[in-house]
Amino acid sequence: MKKTVVLYLIIASLAIINNISFAAYTSDSKKDAGFISLYTSKTKDVDPNTAKVTFAVENTSSDAQKASTENNEISNKIINALKLVTTDKTDIIKTTNFSIRPIYSNTATGKRVIKNYMAVNSVSVETKDIKKVAKLIDTAIAAGANRTDGLYYSYENDKSVCYELYPELIKDLKMQASILAQSAGTTLDGVKQLNASCNIDSIASNGRFFANSKAVNAMDMVAEEAIPTPIESGKVKIRVNVNADFYVK
Repeated sequence: MKKTVVLYLIIASLAIINNISFAAYTSDSKKDAGFISLYTSKTKDVDPNTAKVTFAVENTSSDAQKASTENNEISNKIINALKLVTTDKTDIIKTTNFSIRPIYSNTATGKRVIKNYMAVNSVSVETKDIKKVAKLIDTAIAAGANRTDGLYYSYENDKSVCYELYPELIKDLKMQASILAQSAGTTLDGVKQLNASCNIDSIASNGRFFANSKAVNAMDMVAEEAIPTPIESGKVKIRVNVNADFYVK
């Protein structure tokens, strides 16, 4: 999952950052003199502050209504169990998918018939408490989830990282442009155009698949609770890009 925050900085903002002064409108002479176009980028690794994990309940029955009813019972049990270890202020629980479909097989004569019905219900939990992910997984599995469909870590951007890097990159571009202008026997004469973007990459795990939880006995559950599921979130990468065109004279 990638989020993009695009920021277009007006010329007045650049003047504040770099402590320089120039007009917002340019004359034809500036356009005739030409300009220097530069690009730069920088990445910064940060600790994720948001996680989303999706659990699935998958079961089969010879009767479609029975498959649906059994699935709903297990799914409700999972949701109720998750509510006990989450809080409304930092966590969101929701059903993301429900489906029921026939499973076919062939008879001895080659006829295609319905053998069973499979019901699948997916429940996701979003949390801002990263340390809680292992507890969420253990709770859902113990309550009846038989697999996880995805685990994602991301950084909910408050723009502070972007704002931290923008001035640094703009200053670097201005220095590069000044050196190039001097090498060409000219000097800078304001900014023609400036734009920047801040991209945040999420971290996606491959998901962990589990055997049917009904096969887990009570002693096994006690043992699993004593040793939490090991989870390592890693780092989220934030990339800031800046393009700038500087007039020369």
